[in-house]
Amino acid sequence: MRLFLKSLENTSFLGRQGGEKMDIQNINALTQSAKISRQNAAQVQVKEFQEYLDAFSEKTTASEPSPKKPSGNIQKVQPIPFVNMASPQKEMVEKVGSVLDLFETYALNLKDPNKTLKDIEPALLNMKQAADSLYKEDFLHADKGNHLSQLVNNLQVTASVEYFKFQRGDYVG
Repeated sequence: MRLFLKSLENTSFLGRQGGEKMDIQNINALTQSAKISRQNAAQVQVKEFQEYLDAFSEKTTASEPSPKKPSGNIQKVQPIPFVNMASPQKEMVEKVGSVLDLFETYALNLKDPNKTLKDIEPALLNMKQAADSLYKEDFLHADKGNHLSQLVNNLQVTASVEYFKFQRGDYVG
């Protein structure tokens, strides 16, 4: 870069107003000087990086202990057979799905004009019992902050509200 600036100080550009020609050699010299200064700067950066990398490599290898050879009676590691165990969360999701199916059946029964309230009551009781047992199971095992537990809680509350509305007679008439 210094070479480039130095060559700019020593170079004079001639204008075209007086019919004078620009000095092409000076332009070529400037271009060459800029190219050389860029190459020198790149070489310095590569050299500095290499020195840093070498210093770091030496530090790392000096601090690493030599690999230890195993001692004693070592046998080949036996593979463990895969056991397909369902996770508790997956089981809970399946149970929530079945309770939601009961809610859907109950809602369809309420819409059916051919069904009487006596016909609908067993579906409602089944839905409430399933939601209550799911809530009790979730209460014992799950974290109360997760979304699945919140869904189970909402199902239990909704089933209880529907049961009370049904018992109170909100659907009569």
